[in-house]
Amino acid sequence: MDREITEILQQGLPAKECASALNELGKKYQEQQQTDSAILCWEKSVECYGKPGFAQAQLMKAYNAKRRQCSQAGDGAGVELYSVKIDGLMQQSKDAIRYGF
Repeated sequence: MDREITEILQQGLPAKECASALNELGKKYQEQQQTDSAILCWEKSVECYGKPGFAQAQLMKAYNAKRRQCSQAGDGAGVELYSVKIDGLMQQSKDAIRYGF
C-alpha cells in the first residue's frame, strides 16, 4: 500500500475526517495521472466512511475509464474485474438509499 495512505490510516482520525483526507490525496494522485493510487485512496475512503459521496463518484469515473482501457486492449479479465467493481458501487448506493445510510 502507498506510504501516504498508510500514514493517513494510522492517524486514528474519525471516519469522516479520514475519508476526507483520503479523498484529497486521491484528487492529488488523479491530477498527477496516478489513477491506480487515486483508486486505492478512494477505495480506502469508502471503507472508512461508507456513505455515498465524493469517493464513490470518483471511483465510478475511474472504474469506467479502466474498464474502457481494458476493453480497448482486449483484456476480458480486466473488463470483468471493473464491471464487478462498478456493480458493487451501484449496489452500495442502492443500499444507502434503501436503508438510509
